[in-house]
Amino acid sequence: RFWSQEKANYYLLFLVIVIIYFVCAILLESLLQPLAVISLIPVSFVGVFLTVSIFNIRPDEGAFAALILLSGLVVNAALYIINDFNNLLKRGTITELKQMYIKAFNMKIIPIFLTVISTVVGLLPFLAAGRNERFWFPLAACTIGGLIFSLLGLILFLPLFMKLGNRTERSELTKAGAEVNQQPATRTEPGLPGELTEPQAR
Repeated sequence: RFWSQEKANYYLLFLVIVIIYFVCAILLESLLQPLAVISLIPVSFVGVFLTVSIFNIRPDEGAFAALILLSGLVVNAALYIINDFNNLLKRGTITELKQMYIKAFNMKIIPIFLTVISTVVGLLPFLAAGRNERFWFPLAACTIGGLIFSLLGLILFLPLFMKLGNRTERSELTKAGAEVNQQPATRTEPGLPGELTEPQAR
C-alpha cells in the first residue's frame, strides 16, 4: 500500500506542521493557542482516512498531497476565530471567556462555511474524471472528506482546546502575580544619606 511505501516522506508532513506551529505562535503571540490551531489538522486527517476506507479509494501521491493541502486550509479557519477572540479579549467589553468565544465563532463561522463550500465545489470537476484518474481523483476526494470532517473538529474540539489553553494561561498569570505580591516591600527613608535638613519652625 501507499501508506507503507511512502513512510520516508512523512517527515515532510511533520515539518509542515512544525512550521505552521511557529508561524501561529508568532501571529498569536502565544505558545498554547497554536496547539489549539494545529489540533484540527489530525482531525481532518481522520476524515481523509475514512474517505479512503469507506469509498475504497486507492491512495497515491494525490492522497498525500491532500494531507499537505489540508494542513494549510484547516489552520486558516481556526485562525479566523482565535484572532477575533483575542481582539475581544483585548477590548475587555466582555468579561466571560465563553461569551467571547461564542461571539467570535458566530462572526466567522459563515465565512468559514462559504470557504469550505467554494473549495468543495472547485474540486468536484476532478471527481467527474472517475476513479481511473491516478492523482486528481484521490486529491479531490480526500480533500473534500478532510474539509467536511474538519468542520466537526472546529465545532467540537476547538472550544475544548481553547478552554484548556486559557485555563493554563490564567493559572500561570495567577502564579506570577502571587510571586510579585510575596516580594518584600522596600522601605524608603525620608532623606538621602548625607542630606542636610532644615530645622522645623516651632
